[in-house]
Amino acid sequence: MPAPPRHLFWRLAGFYGAYFLVIGIYMPYWPLWLDAKGLSPVEIGWVLAAAFWIKIAAQPTIARLADWRGRTRWLTTGLMALAAAAFLVISGAEGFWPILIIAGLAATCYQPVLPVMESVVLRHVETHRLDYGRIRLWGSVTFILGTAGIGWWIEGRPAQGLVWIIAGGMALVAISCALAPERPATRASKSAAAGLFGLFVTPWFLLFLLASALINTSHAVLYGFASLHWRDLGHGETMIGLFWAIGVVAEIGLFAVAGRYRDKLGAVPLLMLAALGGAVRWPLLAITENAAGLFALQTLHGLTFGAAHLGAMAFLARSIPAEHSATGQSVYYALVGGVIAGCMFPLAGQLYAGLAGDAFLVMGVLSAGGFLAALGLARLWRPGAP
Repeated sequence: MPAPPRHLFWRLAGFYGAYFLVIGIYMPYWPLWLDAKGLSPVEIGWVLAAAFWIKIAAQPTIARLADWRGRTRWLTTGLMALAAAAFLVISGAEGFWPILIIAGLAATCYQPVLPVMESVVLRHVETHRLDYGRIRLWGSVTFILGTAGIGWWIEGRPAQGLVWIIAGGMALVAISCALAPERPATRASKSAAAGLFGLFVTPWFLLFLLASALINTSHAVLYGFASLHWRDLGHGETMIGLFWAIGVVAEIGLFAVAGRYRDKLGAVPLLMLAALGGAVRWPLLAITENAAGLFALQTLHGLTFGAAHLGAMAFLARSIPAEHSATGQSVYYALVGGVIAGCMFPLAGQLYAGLAGDAFLVMGVLSAGGFLAALGLARLWRPGAP
């Protein structure tokens, strides 16, 4: 018997709240912890990249298991518990190679969880006619709390204690997974699986992956080095936390209203809007130093991330058969957030080491390429296309 929609809503939103609380701590401040450990920008880029490359193997493997067996609740709970343990271990690590290896093992555990849980959420959204944007925005709310709160806490303190907070956050995500609803197992035939592979290699799906990859990886300098860049400009950790938070406020605004207009806009126009936002945001971030200007530019995160995410989720929901939803999500995350992001982070480290803030200019070029790919997709794909 399905859970009542309101009860179900909060169980799904609870996962996003816990997951993005820890991401709000990890994303802006993990590079500061690595910097405090004495790693160079290039080494930081490699450590960040390892967490993305691991998606290539881990996410499809775990997703196929979730599609075949179901039991998503205990699968994701166990993975997040192991991730928490790995961060406890990394707290005592010294030097580039030990940190790189343990960070990679931690990523093996936590990286597959989001696509599996996205498949659970999207299945229940379709079944119970829930508003995905309103569920997802709770992750944005807690991202702000994590980012702003830790920014205030770390001001004037050494960064070494951050890893303990991240470990605790991973444990909280494990609890949220244990409370989340199951996604029923679905056994698909071999012919259905073959048809899924055929879908993945169609020109329009490849264009979707290219557009999404370029838009998402244009954030590499932001995610990896914006906190270091803003600190070098003279902004304190509290202000840096607010820079991150204001971007997510804009993201929340988009998620809150997107349910009304997503069908009217469509998946591809949302991707195009995200790419245009990046073409404006990144070059201006390269030349802006004052707090007011940075606050204004960070509101474009609602487009560069929010619109891109909603567009991608809408595209996948309309393109991937329900029985392969976790696999479809994993292919998206593994390729877009794995292979290409894994290649981009070391490059972003090189760019930042050589260009400092001007590295954002290269990210603007990636966004422009994402717009061209989305434009090509608009000409090839229609919802429900085989």
